[in-house]
Amino acid sequence: MARSKRRDLDTDTNYWIGYTDLLSNSLLILLLTVAVTSIARVTNEKPPLLRLTEQESFRFATGSYQLSPDFKRLLDQRIPEIMKTIDRYRIDSVEVIGHTDGQPSPGRSNLDLLLPNASRSPALGGYLPGSNTDLGLLRALAVANHLRLRLDPSGQRALVIRSYSASSLIASDGRYSPADGRDHAERRRIEVRFTRSEEN
Repeated sequence: MARSKRRDLDTDTNYWIGYTDLLSNSLLILLLTVAVTSIARVTNEKPPLLRLTEQESFRFATGSYQLSPDFKRLLDQRIPEIMKTIDRYRIDSVEVIGHTDGQPSPGRSNLDLLLPNASRSPALGGYLPGSNTDLGLLRALAVANHLRLRLDPSGQRALVIRSYSASSLIASDGRYSPADGRDHAERRRIEVRFTRSEEN
């Protein structure tokens, strides 16, 4: 009788041991799945797009690409946020895109002659934009040069900062939508995009 009770007890214990093994293995698989999913999300997560708009007082004088003292001060206040993004997403390339409205930009351009030296000089001067495309590029170059001095002055980070112009062709929602010739303050902006190479 005692032997049969012991056998029943051993069977019950073996059953519970098997059940707890199953639970612990399931928990381990769940934790591993959560960890892999989190790593994949962080790896594939896109960094935020930084918009510098006139509503936030990132203004250029009409037809100008020079950064005002207020513009520089406001941009410098964003440097910690930009550095945080660069570190968090392991960024090695920053794209600065200049957007304009559709108002015609009178004048004759000298960008073809002077532009090759634009990225070597921290202060831009003497450029004559002949179109909104020229003006958007010069504004992007001015912001990119300022960012280069603040983010990687010694070049040790090997941070690549590129300048582009979207002129008046891209609306603020990202759609292709050429602007008419009127004043549209919401279209005038600088966008800063963060990317990383595959190796990084």
